[in-house]
Amino acid sequence: MLYKSNVLLYDRETDSLWSQVIRKAVTGKMTGKELKTLPFSTTTWKKWLNKYPNTEVLSLKTGHSRDYSRDPYEDYYGSSIAFFDQSATPPHLPEKELIYGIEVNGKHRAYPMSKLRKLKKPQKESFAGTDLIVTYESETDTTTVKDGKGNKITGLMTYWFVWYDFHKETSIFGVSIPHKK
Repeated sequence: MLYKSNVLLYDRETDSLWSQVIRKAVTGKMTGKELKTLPFSTTTWKKWLNKYPNTEVLSLKTGHSRDYSRDPYEDYYGSSIAFFDQSATPPHLPEKELIYGIEVNGKHRAYPMSKLRKLKKPQKESFAGTDLIVTYESETDTTTVKDGKGNKITGLMTYWFVWYDFHKETSIFGVSIPHKK
């Protein structure tokens, strides 16, 4: 099933489309295969460079005429309106709230960045039968979630409306959701 807010990556080699959110091929020769998730950080170049001043970057001479000094999505980031048509506004958070989403034992949890940025120290919690340690680092604006054994739980930084489109039964860190009767 494809969702309205699905970002699909095209694989020319296998003629497959891969969902960025569920990390699986949804069409083509690779349908159903999962992507291996690699560790990542979402931050600004300025914050990254402050922490890692000796970082080297690839050349801007890519053979394409794109202006890499300008972010083509800057206006979209600043807007409160989603680019995708939503049949219903997702509940509990603003639709374009940035969240860090995880899956543990088949259950999903969203960590709103507005809540994480208020953390002064690592937060311990239990979710889906697993002890978690949630850390927010203001220096680089990054989130890390580890299990009680110190293993990193890979997550996805995305907008709330995207996460909710795929994970309607998600719980939300710092938000109390009334149970359905």
